[in-house]
Amino acid sequence: MRAYRLLTLLRDQRGVALPMALMALVIMAALVVAFSVLSASEPTIANNQLRVTQARALAETGMERALWALTEGKVTPGAANSIVYPLAGTAAAPYNSSALVSVSTPGGTPIGGFRVTVSQGGAACASPNERCVVAVGWVPTDVSGDTRTKAHQRITAVLMDLRINPLDMPCALCVRGDIQVGGNSTISAKDDTSCGNRFGTWSTRVLDSNNNVVSPGDTTLASGAVNIYGADGNTSANQASDMAVQQNQSVFDSNAMTPAQLNALKEIARARGTYYQGAVTFNSSNQMPDGIIFVDTVSGNNITPSTPDSDYASVNISGNPGMGPNNSFRGWIIVNGGISIDGNIQISGMVYAVNDISYAGTGTGYISGQMISQNVRDTVATVVDTNTIGNSSITYNCNDSRTGGGVLSPNFLLRPGSYKEVSDS
Repeated sequence: MRAYRLLTLLRDQRGVALPMALMALVIMAALVVAFSVLSASEPTIANNQLRVTQARALAETGMERALWALTEGKVTPGAANSIVYPLAGTAAAPYNSSALVSVSTPGGTPIGGFRVTVSQGGAACASPNERCVVAVGWVPTDVSGDTRTKAHQRITAVLMDLRINPLDMPCALCVRGDIQVGGNSTISAKDDTSCGNRFGTWSTRVLDSNNNVVSPGDTTLASGAVNIYGADGNTSANQASDMAVQQNQSVFDSNAMTPAQLNALKEIARARGTYYQGAVTFNSSNQMPDGIIFVDTVSGNNITPSTPDSDYASVNISGNPGMGPNNSFRGWIIVNGGISIDGNIQISGMVYAVNDISYAGTGTGYISGQMISQNVRDTVATVVDTNTIGNSSITYNCNDSRTGGGVLSPNFLLRPGSYKEVSDS
């Protein structure tokens, strides 16, 4: 009987509502307190996130300001607030991080500012065409005595002037190795001295890793009516002063396209739809649009002395490949391999091969600017008109070479892969 009554009491649910209600009330109270605490911290978190975003935007503003100042100093020397061109070391204020450059809204409300440092030299920017930029954005200020909550973000990048190297080479036809000139070729640097006196041809000796001579760096005049002129103060052709031979290989190498420049040019060509790989033929059916044309290796990697021949780019320019008036092309042609030109094309700009060049011009074709053969693997001398029917013409023109006949931008460009957001402790 007692067991039955105990079981009945345990099964009886009368009075359970009160403790359940109290338990629910405790849980609800805890949730209300938790949400109240969370909602109180949300504005602080949101404000901090806003400051970080603004600081990053201000650092990007500093990067853009440096880009503008570098380009302006190049295009308009001495312009106010620009950076001197060329630059060695660290730029003058405010591009030496000496002052916080304030930024405000269009209505005049201060947001914060940035400090920016622009420099040339050191391991990161050893090339004379590179500028290291460090920009730090601050919100609302970087004044240590200011007790307001601060945020700061740092961005680093390398900006490049694509139009320095290799355009300071002193020649109309520049070759790392030997040159053979024949036929009715004319190579001249006598008419344009705006960027200094240049040689008609400039060839360098090439040494292997054991300092054995691979190429002596000679310029050989084959049969035909060859005329080579340098800016030597006279109009006589084929003099020793017209042709610089057996020059130092290191001088060429220091002015050749760097891997970073080649990579930047690839990206520009990709964006324009003028990036190609492997074997390419330009003719009347596949014409060349003005600008930068880059023909890359099959693998897409820059070639080195150990790159197999099967990976080299191979470009043939023949027929009537120019899209401009009178079958013309303005710009740069860069090939990660070899170039063969045997067509009637008028080129204003630069022809650059990381390996060999063969040029046998016909008709009224010419190159006004500069032709450069880096000859990474010196197996065949760069050839200009070894036949007697060609009439290749290469005339040094500083402006055409540097501007691609006037179609290339003078702006500094971001070196691919160099833009980084880094810790700013």
